Amino acid sequence: MTRTIAMLVFDDAQALDVAGPLEVFALASRERREREPGAVVPYAALLVGPGRAPVALASGIRVLPDRGYSEIDTGIDTLLVSGGMGAALDRVRADRALVAWLGGIASRVRRIASVCNGALLLAEAGVLDGCEATTHWRDTAELAARYPAVRVVPDAIYTRTGEVWTSAGITAGMDMALAMVAADHGMPLALAVAKRMVMVAKRSGGQSQFSRELEELDVPDRFADLARWIRAHLRAPLDAGLLADRVHMSTRQFARRFAAAFGTTPQKYIERLRVDAAKVLLESGTATMRRVASDSGFASEDAFRRAFRRHAGVTPGEYRQRFGPP
Repeated sequence: MTRTIAMLVFDDAQALDVAGPLEVFALASRERREREPGAVVPYAALLVGPGRAPVALASGIRVLPDRGYSEIDTGIDTLLVSGGMGAALDRVRADRALVAWLGGIASRVRRIASVCNGALLLAEAGVLDGCEATTHWRDTAELAARYPAVRVVPDAIYTRTGEVWTSAGITAGMDMALAMVAADHGMPLALAVAKRMVMVAKRSGGQSQFSRELEELDVPDRFADLARWIRAHLRAPLDAGLLADRVHMSTRQFARRFAAAFGTTPQKYIERLRVDAAKVLLESGTATMRRVASDSGFASEDAFRRAFRRHAGVTPGEYRQRFGPP
Protein backbone atom coordinates (compact mmCIF):
# COMPACT_ATOMS: atom_id res chain seq x y z
CA MET A 1 0.00 0.00 0.00
CA THR A 2 1.27 3.46 -0.89
CA ARG A 3 0.89 5.87 2.01
CA THR A 4 0.06 9.49 1.15
CA ILE A 5 2.26 11.96 3.02
CA ALA A 6 0.60 15.40 2.96
CA MET A 7 2.58 18.52 3.85
CA LEU A 8 0.71 21.66 4.89
CA VAL A 9 2.47 24.76 3.50
CA PHE A 10 1.74 28.47 3.72
CA ASP A 11 3.41 31.77 2.84
CA ASP A 12 6.78 32.18 4.60
CA ALA A 13 6.94 28.54 5.64
CA GLN A 14 10.53 27.31 5.94
CA ALA A 15 11.69 25.56 2.80
CA LEU A 16 13.70 22.86 4.58
CA ASP A 17 10.75 22.08 6.86
CA VAL A 18 8.88 21.20 3.69
CA ALA A 19 11.56 19.62 1.50
CA GLY A 20 13.63 17.78 4.14
CA PRO A 21 11.02 15.31 5.44
CA LEU A 22 9.47 14.82 2.00
CA GLU A 23 12.91 13.96 0.59
CA VAL A 24 13.27 11.25 3.25
CA PHE A 25 10.00 9.65 2.18
CA ALA A 26 10.86 10.03 -1.52
CA LEU A 27 14.21 8.30 -1.03
CA ALA A 28 12.50 5.51 0.90
CA SER A 29 10.33 4.91 -2.18
CA ARG A 30 13.38 5.02 -4.44
CA GLU A 31 15.23 2.50 -2.27
CA ARG A 32 12.25 0.17 -2.32
CA ARG A 33 11.96 0.38 -6.14
CA GLU A 34 15.67 -0.38 -6.56
CA ARG A 35 15.57 -3.32 -4.16
CA GLU A 36 12.26 -4.74 -5.36
CA PRO A 37 11.54 -3.75 -8.99
CA GLY A 38 7.81 -3.64 -9.56
CA ALA A 39 6.97 -3.33 -5.87
CA VAL A 40 4.40 -0.78 -4.75
CA VAL A 41 6.21 2.37 -3.63
CA PRO A 42 5.75 3.04 0.08
CA TYR A 43 5.03 6.78 -0.09
CA ALA A 44 3.51 9.48 -2.28
CA ALA A 45 3.73 13.21 -1.49
CA LEU A 46 0.89 15.73 -1.53
CA LEU A 47 1.37 19.47 -0.98
CA VAL A 48 -1.58 21.11 0.77
CA GLY A 49 -1.93 24.89 0.91
CA PRO A 50 -4.51 27.50 1.91
CA GLY A 51 -5.76 27.06 -1.65
CA ARG A 52 -4.24 25.99 -4.96
CA ALA A 53 -2.50 29.32 -5.56
CA PRO A 54 1.32 29.39 -5.46
CA VAL A 55 2.85 29.71 -1.99
CA ALA A 56 6.02 31.77 -1.45
CA LEU A 57 8.29 30.12 1.12
CA ALA A 58 10.57 32.15 3.40
CA SER A 59 13.57 31.41 1.18
CA GLY A 60 11.84 32.93 -1.85
CA ILE A 61 11.09 29.55 -3.44
CA ARG A 62 7.55 29.34 -4.77
CA VAL A 63 5.67 26.04 -4.61
CA LEU A 64 2.35 25.03 -6.11
CA PRO A 65 0.04 23.13 -3.74
CA ASP A 66 -1.71 20.08 -5.18
CA ARG A 67 -4.86 20.95 -3.23
CA GLY A 68 -6.26 23.47 -0.81
CA TYR A 69 -6.79 22.21 2.72
CA SER A 70 -10.59 22.61 2.41
CA GLU A 71 -10.51 19.95 -0.34
CA ILE A 72 -8.94 17.39 1.99
CA ASP A 73 -11.20 15.22 4.11
CA THR A 74 -9.89 11.67 3.92
CA GLY A 75 -7.32 9.62 2.01
CA ILE A 76 -4.23 10.89 3.84
CA ASP A 77 -2.03 8.56 5.85
CA THR A 78 0.27 11.19 7.40
CA LEU A 79 -0.23 14.94 7.69
CA LEU A 80 2.87 17.05 8.32
CA VAL A 81 2.65 20.71 9.33
CA SER A 82 5.64 22.89 8.43
CA GLY A 83 7.01 25.71 10.58
CA GLY A 84 7.09 29.36 9.64
CA MET A 85 9.30 32.41 9.90
CA GLY A 86 8.47 35.54 11.89
CA ALA A 87 4.83 36.55 11.77
CA ALA A 88 3.95 33.75 9.33
CA LEU A 89 2.97 31.34 12.07
CA ASP A 90 0.93 34.00 13.85
CA ARG A 91 -1.02 34.55 10.63
CA VAL A 92 -1.90 30.88 10.18
CA ARG A 93 -2.74 30.48 13.88
CA ALA A 94 -5.20 33.35 13.47
CA ASP A 95 -6.91 31.56 10.55
CA ARG A 96 -9.77 29.99 12.50
CA ALA A 97 -11.01 27.96 9.52
CA LEU A 98 -7.57 26.39 9.05
CA VAL A 99 -7.20 25.71 12.78
CA ALA A 100 -10.65 24.10 12.89
CA TRP A 101 -9.75 21.95 9.87
CA LEU A 102 -6.58 20.76 11.58
CA GLY A 103 -8.48 19.85 14.73
CA GLY A 104 -10.97 17.85 12.68
CA ILE A 105 -8.62 16.14 10.24
CA ALA A 106 -6.37 14.93 13.08
CA SER A 107 -8.85 12.19 13.95
CA ARG A 108 -9.19 11.11 10.31
CA VAL A 109 -5.53 10.54 9.49
CA ARG A 110 -3.39 7.70 10.79
CA ARG A 111 -0.55 9.99 11.82
CA ILE A 112 -0.12 13.73 12.29
CA ALA A 113 3.12 15.59 12.93
CA SER A 114 4.78 19.00 13.05
CA VAL A 115 8.17 20.21 11.89
CA CYS A 116 9.94 22.89 13.95
CA ASN A 117 7.52 25.52 15.29
CA GLY A 118 4.65 23.99 13.34
CA ALA A 119 3.97 22.45 16.76
CA LEU A 120 2.46 25.78 17.80
CA LEU A 121 -0.14 25.42 15.04
CA LEU A 122 -0.99 21.87 16.09
CA ALA A 123 -1.24 23.06 19.69
CA GLU A 124 -3.56 25.90 18.65
CA ALA A 125 -5.83 23.27 17.07
CA GLY A 126 -5.82 21.21 20.29
CA VAL A 127 -4.06 18.29 18.58
CA LEU A 128 -1.23 18.21 21.14
CA ASP A 129 -3.40 18.33 24.29
CA GLY A 130 -2.19 15.61 26.65
CA CYS A 131 0.72 14.72 24.37
CA GLU A 132 4.45 15.05 24.77
CA ALA A 133 5.72 17.60 22.26
CA THR A 134 8.77 19.58 21.29
CA THR A 135 9.61 22.41 18.93
CA HIS A 136 12.56 24.62 18.05
CA TRP A 137 14.49 25.52 21.20
CA ARG A 138 13.59 29.20 20.76
CA ASP A 139 9.87 28.35 20.89
CA THR A 140 9.63 25.76 23.68
CA ALA A 141 8.90 28.40 26.34
CA GLU A 142 5.99 29.81 24.32
CA LEU A 143 4.65 26.32 23.64
CA ALA A 144 4.66 25.54 27.36
CA ALA A 145 3.25 28.89 28.49
CA ARG A 146 0.53 29.31 25.87
CA TYR A 147 -0.63 25.68 25.76
CA PRO A 148 -0.48 24.25 29.30
CA ALA A 149 -2.27 21.04 28.26
CA VAL A 150 0.81 20.08 26.21
CA ARG A 151 3.62 18.16 27.95
CA VAL A 152 6.62 20.01 26.52
CA VAL A 153 9.92 18.12 26.23
CA PRO A 154 12.34 20.99 25.48
CA ASP A 155 15.43 18.95 24.65
CA ALA A 156 13.98 16.25 22.40
CA ILE A 157 14.94 15.94 18.74
CA TYR A 158 11.45 14.57 18.16
CA THR A 159 8.61 13.17 20.26
CA ARG A 160 5.91 10.60 19.69
CA THR A 161 2.68 10.08 21.64
CA GLY A 162 0.76 7.37 19.85
CA GLU A 163 0.62 8.67 16.29
CA VAL A 164 1.05 12.33 17.20
CA TRP A 165 4.64 13.35 16.44
CA THR A 166 6.56 16.62 16.80
CA SER A 167 10.12 17.57 15.91
CA ALA A 168 12.57 20.22 16.98
CA GLY A 169 14.21 22.83 14.76
CA ILE A 170 14.13 22.38 10.97
CA THR A 171 16.55 19.51 10.22
CA ALA A 172 15.05 17.53 13.12
CA GLY A 173 12.06 17.03 10.83
CA MET A 174 14.29 14.76 8.77
CA ASP A 175 15.23 12.77 11.88
CA MET A 176 11.53 12.39 12.62
CA ALA A 177 10.76 11.30 9.05
CA LEU A 178 13.50 8.65 9.26
CA ALA A 179 11.94 7.37 12.46
CA MET A 180 8.57 7.18 10.70
CA VAL A 181 10.11 5.16 7.85
CA ALA A 182 11.62 2.81 10.43
CA ALA A 183 8.25 2.47 12.18
CA ASP A 184 6.44 1.78 8.90
CA HIS A 185 8.95 -0.45 7.10
CA GLY A 186 11.73 -1.40 9.51
CA MET A 187 15.16 -0.06 10.37
CA PRO A 188 17.00 -1.49 7.32
CA LEU A 189 15.07 0.79 4.95
CA ALA A 190 15.55 3.78 7.26
CA LEU A 191 19.29 3.07 7.44
CA ALA A 192 19.51 2.88 3.65
CA VAL A 193 17.83 6.29 3.37
CA ALA A 194 20.08 7.76 6.06
CA LYS A 195 23.14 6.51 4.18
CA ARG A 196 21.98 8.13 0.94
CA MET A 197 21.36 11.42 2.76
CA VAL A 198 24.64 11.21 4.73
CA MET A 199 22.67 11.29 7.98
CA VAL A 200 22.82 9.27 11.17
CA ALA A 201 19.74 7.14 11.70
CA LYS A 202 19.50 8.30 15.33
CA ARG A 203 21.15 11.58 16.28
CA SER A 204 23.03 11.54 19.57
CA GLY A 205 22.10 14.17 22.15
CA GLY A 206 19.20 16.56 22.52
CA GLN A 207 18.71 19.81 20.66
CA SER A 208 20.09 21.96 23.49
CA GLN A 209 23.63 20.78 22.78
CA PHE A 210 23.36 22.09 19.22
CA SER A 211 21.90 25.44 20.31
CA ARG A 212 24.77 25.89 22.77
CA GLU A 213 27.42 25.05 20.20
CA LEU A 214 25.86 27.59 17.85
CA GLU A 215 25.67 30.08 20.71
CA GLU A 216 29.43 29.77 21.11
CA LEU A 217 29.95 30.98 17.55
CA ASP A 218 28.50 34.37 18.47
CA VAL A 219 30.81 35.31 21.35
CA PRO A 220 34.25 36.94 21.47
CA ASP A 221 37.03 34.64 20.31
CA ARG A 222 38.60 34.27 23.73
CA PHE A 223 35.30 33.06 25.17
CA ALA A 224 34.65 30.73 22.21
CA ASP A 225 38.09 29.21 22.82
CA LEU A 226 37.34 28.96 26.52
CA ALA A 227 34.01 27.21 25.85
CA ARG A 228 35.79 24.59 23.71
CA TRP A 229 38.39 24.12 26.44
CA ILE A 230 35.67 23.66 29.06
CA ARG A 231 33.98 20.99 26.92
CA ALA A 232 37.26 19.07 26.78
CA HIS A 233 37.81 19.32 30.56
CA LEU A 234 34.38 18.75 32.10
CA ARG A 235 35.80 16.25 34.61
CA ALA A 236 38.19 18.85 36.02
CA PRO A 237 37.32 21.15 38.96
CA LEU A 238 36.35 24.24 36.96
CA ASP A 239 36.17 27.13 39.38
CA ALA A 240 35.78 30.77 38.34
CA GLY A 241 39.36 31.64 39.29
CA LEU A 242 40.82 28.99 37.00
CA LEU A 243 38.63 30.09 34.09
CA ALA A 244 39.40 33.77 34.65
CA ASP A 245 43.12 33.00 34.54
CA ARG A 246 42.74 31.27 31.19
CA VAL A 247 41.37 34.46 29.60
CA HIS A 248 43.71 36.73 31.59
CA MET A 249 41.02 38.57 33.56
CA SER A 250 40.26 39.25 37.18
CA THR A 251 37.55 37.04 38.66
CA ARG A 252 35.14 39.98 38.93
CA GLN A 253 35.76 41.16 35.35
CA PHE A 254 35.51 37.58 34.07
CA ALA A 255 32.14 36.96 35.74
CA ARG A 256 30.72 40.17 34.26
CA ARG A 257 32.08 39.56 30.73
CA PHE A 258 31.07 35.88 30.73
CA ALA A 259 27.49 36.74 31.71
CA ALA A 260 27.34 39.34 28.94
CA ALA A 261 28.55 36.78 26.38
CA PHE A 262 26.51 33.74 27.44
CA GLY A 263 23.61 35.17 29.42
CA THR A 264 24.36 33.08 32.50
CA THR A 265 27.02 32.49 35.12
CA PRO A 266 30.09 30.32 34.44
CA GLN A 267 28.98 27.64 36.89
CA LYS A 268 25.47 27.40 35.45
CA TYR A 269 26.92 27.18 31.96
CA ILE A 270 29.29 24.41 33.00
CA GLU A 271 26.44 22.55 34.67
CA ARG A 272 24.44 22.68 31.43
CA LEU A 273 27.41 21.32 29.46
CA ARG A 274 27.82 18.49 31.96
CA VAL A 275 24.14 17.62 31.64
CA ASP A 276 24.53 17.61 27.84
CA ALA A 277 27.50 15.24 28.17
CA ALA A 278 25.49 13.00 30.50
CA LYS A 279 22.66 12.81 27.96
CA VAL A 280 25.02 11.44 25.32
CA LEU A 281 26.28 8.81 27.77
CA LEU A 282 22.72 7.84 28.74
CA GLU A 283 21.68 7.52 25.10
CA SER A 284 24.63 5.49 23.94
CA GLY A 285 25.44 3.08 26.77
CA THR A 286 24.38 1.23 29.89
CA ALA A 287 26.90 2.56 32.43
CA THR A 288 25.72 2.99 36.01
CA MET A 289 24.40 6.38 37.08
CA ARG A 290 27.44 6.80 39.32
CA ARG A 291 29.73 6.26 36.33
CA VAL A 292 27.71 8.63 34.14
CA ALA A 293 27.88 11.27 36.86
CA SER A 294 31.64 10.90 37.18
CA ASP A 295 32.35 10.79 33.44
CA SER A 296 30.32 13.94 32.81
CA GLY A 297 32.09 15.86 35.56
CA PHE A 298 29.68 15.89 38.51
CA ALA A 299 31.11 15.69 42.01
CA SER A 300 28.51 13.17 43.15
CA GLU A 301 25.63 11.09 41.90
CA ASP A 302 23.17 13.17 43.95
CA ALA A 303 24.47 16.42 42.42
CA PHE A 304 24.15 14.84 38.99
CA ARG A 305 20.55 13.75 39.54
CA ARG A 306 19.49 17.16 40.86
CA ALA A 307 21.15 19.05 38.00
CA PHE A 308 19.82 16.67 35.37
CA ARG A 309 16.23 17.01 36.52
CA ARG A 310 16.62 20.78 36.75
CA HIS A 311 17.72 21.05 33.11
CA ALA A 312 15.97 18.11 31.41
CA GLY A 313 12.73 18.03 33.40
CA VAL A 314 13.05 14.26 33.90
CA THR A 315 15.30 11.97 35.93
CA PRO A 316 18.37 10.39 34.29
CA GLY A 317 16.62 7.03 34.45
CA GLU A 318 13.53 8.36 32.68
CA TYR A 319 15.72 9.98 30.03
CA ARG A 320 17.60 6.71 29.38
CA GLN A 321 14.33 4.81 29.14
CA ARG A 322 13.09 7.25 26.49
CA PHE A 323 16.26 7.81 24.44
CA GLY A 324 18.70 5.09 25.44
CA PRO A 325 19.64 1.80 23.80
CA PRO A 326 16.76 -0.65 23.20
